[in-house]
Amino acid sequence: MGSSNKKKKEKLKDFKKPKLKVGKTKAKPSNFTNTSFKSKAIVVATQSLHTSAPNVSYLFTHHLTLLKHHSSATRRESLSYLTTHLPNALRFTVSPASSDYSSGIPAMSTIVTALTPLMLDTSQLVRTHLLALLKILPCEQVAMYIPKILLFVNSATTHITEDIRADSTKFLEWAIGVDREGAFGGGGWGNSLRGIAGCLGWTGGGVKAVVPKGKETKIVLQHLGTLKAVLETGLTSCGNEEQDGKGVRGLGLLHGSSEAYMIPNKSNVYAYLNLFSTPSANISGGGSGGIGTAGSGSMAMVGEPEDMDSRRRYLKDGPGKGALAVLKIGLSSLKKDGGEVGRVAGKVLAYLDEMLEEKVVE
Repeated sequence: MGSSNKKKKEKLKDFKKPKLKVGKTKAKPSNFTNTSFKSKAIVVATQSLHTSAPNVSYLFTHHLTLLKHHSSATRRESLSYLTTHLPNALRFTVSPASSDYSSGIPAMSTIVTALTPLMLDTSQLVRTHLLALLKILPCEQVAMYIPKILLFVNSATTHITEDIRADSTKFLEWAIGVDREGAFGGGGWGNSLRGIAGCLGWTGGGVKAVVPKGKETKIVLQHLGTLKAVLETGLTSCGNEEQDGKGVRGLGLLHGSSEAYMIPNKSNVYAYLNLFSTPSANISGGGSGGIGTAGSGSMAMVGEPEDMDSRRRYLKDGPGKGALAVLKIGLSSLKKDGGEVGRVAGKVLAYLDEMLEEKVVE
């Protein structure tokens, strides 16, 4: 009997109302889980104990150093900081009165040395931030470093990674806008054309234009736009005589051919005549006119083109004759395919033919 009464009491226990007493907490259920916690200390990973903020020189040097960091996010953040603060700081360096403020800013040579390797960065966001920074730098301070910058641009146009080649023409177009003569001098004219042809997949061994689709269309249009900018900038004179009619011809006071007897403003103007080289270097072997070689029986100009007329000679009768043939074949092939790419390629081809058909001043 005892065991049966005990079981009855246990069954009734669940239906029995508990008596609450003043000053005592209510009993917690059996499945209660304690989720409270206590914090005894707050730990700060890094803490600066300096009473003053870092100076301008330290911040710029620090972020230029971080451009070599292994993390692409860190490189991108450093570029964002430099984009925000560096252009405004460089404007003060032009004025001698502000030498006290600008004394801590790194030299432009240091800045260019740190920025240019990022043209070959594997992260597309880093290259995008780099291009945005380069576009807002003072052109008059960057112009003297364009030949050095073009070394990395040429490396980008021939890079094994497709994404880096796709962005390379953007840097080339920026460099030409900063200093045309510096970008096209010292072999830059031929390197620019060969680099764009390589990005488009046109080689001397056989040009075959493939119809781009999707994302490739945008990339091909970018390359064609850069090619047009290169041709328009390199084959168009920007002399003072053509600026709003205010040059020698615009005055109407001198003879129309006075420019031919004036002191030239370019060095080595008659390089295309190749007067001071050995005869063996002048005559090129009978090649097929590939990229960078002259046609069979033609005279190759060893001197690099430095003005509009010499650039035209370079393409028509000089070492760039093969590159010109490759460009025409590739543009004609894209033009036949039609579409937006074909329309742009047709315009570039028409402009190229128009500029080279003009009479070259001897």
